Amino acid sequence: MIPPLISGKAPEGEQFLFRRLRDDPATREWVVFHSFDIRRHVARTEGEADLVVAVPGLGVLCIEVKGCGVTRQDGLWIYNYDTPKKSPVGPFRQANDAAHSLRQYVAGRDASFLPIIFYSATFFTEIDFNERSMEWEPWQNVGKTQLLRNPVSKLVLEVLEAAHSKLRTMRPVPSWYGERSRLTSKQVNLLVAMLRHDFEYTVVGGMALELAEQSIRSFTEEQFHAIDLIEENPRVLFKGPAGTGKTLLALEAARRSIRGGRSVALVCFNSMLGAWLKREAEEIANEARDSGIRFFVGTAASLMLGISRIPVPDGAGSAFWTDELPISAAEAMLAGGAGFASYDMLVIDEAQDLLSDSVLDVLELATVAGLAAGHWALFGDFERQAIYSKGDARPGLERLKSRTNSAYTNYPLRINCRNSRSIADIVTLASGLAPGYSRVLAERDAVDVEPVFYKSPQRQLGGLGSVLQRLAQRFPLDQIVVLSMRSDAASCAAAAGDSIQGIRLTPFRAEKDNQQCVRYASVHSFKGLESAAIVLTDIEDIDDELAKSLLYVGMTRARLALVLLMADRVRKRYDALLMEGYKATRKESRT
Repeated sequence: MIPPLISGKAPEGEQFLFRRLRDDPATREWVVFHSFDIRRHVARTEGEADLVVAVPGLGVLCIEVKGCGVTRQDGLWIYNYDTPKKSPVGPFRQANDAAHSLRQYVAGRDASFLPIIFYSATFFTEIDFNERSMEWEPWQNVGKTQLLRNPVSKLVLEVLEAAHSKLRTMRPVPSWYGERSRLTSKQVNLLVAMLRHDFEYTVVGGMALELAEQSIRSFTEEQFHAIDLIEENPRVLFKGPAGTGKTLLALEAARRSIRGGRSVALVCFNSMLGAWLKREAEEIANEARDSGIRFFVGTAASLMLGISRIPVPDGAGSAFWTDELPISAAEAMLAGGAGFASYDMLVIDEAQDLLSDSVLDVLELATVAGLAAGHWALFGDFERQAIYSKGDARPGLERLKSRTNSAYTNYPLRINCRNSRSIADIVTLASGLAPGYSRVLAERDAVDVEPVFYKSPQRQLGGLGSVLQRLAQRFPLDQIVVLSMRSDAASCAAAAGDSIQGIRLTPFRAEKDNQQCVRYASVHSFKGLESAAIVLTDIEDIDDELAKSLLYVGMTRARLALVLLMADRVRKRYDALLMEGYKATRKESRT
């Protein structure tokens, strides 16, 4: 399949045939070009062939795919899509012109293709089309029932064999038809070289990456008007999927509150995100210090440790962090907490992870006037990012509503200002994001949204090395992060050791040194962060809600390049997820 992926925005019928041709065991020696633009068209300024199938031993078949009902009225063909389309050119003529254009171009560059069969057919994926006409042969028409009851390879072979039979029985037989009219394997390779050969032009220096980073910042500034709500609404819940700028908006909310003379606590759940927030908020912290205003930034756990003053026990488990620590902090505040004073403004990033009853007790006491009457801004993704609550954020939202009597403003964020368009598209489809992003602001598109399938841990290691080698030609090593659906220690990257195929690897949590290296982490620990290029590994289950949430979180960390290393056994399920997502987005667009 060239290219090996098909856009999630391609018509459903084309996606269906793409998968059938790709997965049919009988097509292993074939080459299929799809969405093939024809700039030198025999009938029009330019055209397109939905699928061009090169079959060794037979020839080349150009397929026009129609995934809709059709009508012909007064000579006009009407294609009954959501928005009907009219054309004086029927699908059989479209396919025939594409075949002639392709043959003319190829034979003009290599005369050995002059006698090769280039034929056409129309595949109707949603209807059985039974019309007969002098304009097409009956065997050039393949309908829904045939597609459902036969391997697609059988149908393609029948069309090409029928074309050979027609030419053999013509009187006189065309002078060019004969022994050399059947495509050889060597000619298949020549076709690939002529039509879609591989090439690579590498950007020298980091200008492309620098321009992308500048764009991300400017995109987020477009959304800062959302923060203006806080001036007139003391309590605002900002809800939006990954990539909608929530973290940078949380920083801006903290900055404006400090400048307004209010003390601020800016907290999150994840420790690596907390460390990043501290670095990013240094200027805010300096402003607060110069103005004599209290400002805390970091994890909710570090805030509670500072309040309770209790030591972290050796090997502290989840019970300590989710129950014992919050209870101790709440008790300390109720008892005076070593002079602890509540904050005028509470800002929470990744709020979906901090809405347990025990943590809400602490946040209630840490906010002047409490959650029901105080000032706060909460930023969260309540659709797919609640990976610490098994993918379900609804109980946390219900707790917040109950504690505040719903006395707060909801503000949706739906503009993606992080990911390239192709990454945003694949995230929307794979996660079934509905409603999806209202807009994707990135001007540049990524060239890499690539699934790589492996059959064993050893094959995954080899795939990881090859992927990193390719990405290293486009990105600085410190802009590439390998994430795992597993823990750090159990990940594919950890199994590789200190390096793989000459590229140095180091845990993300480790202190950065002067040596260039690729860092790795679990999806859990990297939550809330992002990188230019992400390689997501150890994808062995995408069925349960937690697995889907981890996949969503991992994919959305990528700004410009995304590679998915998936076990071969989840290939069909991954395809099914994309199709389900496509149907969901199509249904959403209709409504």
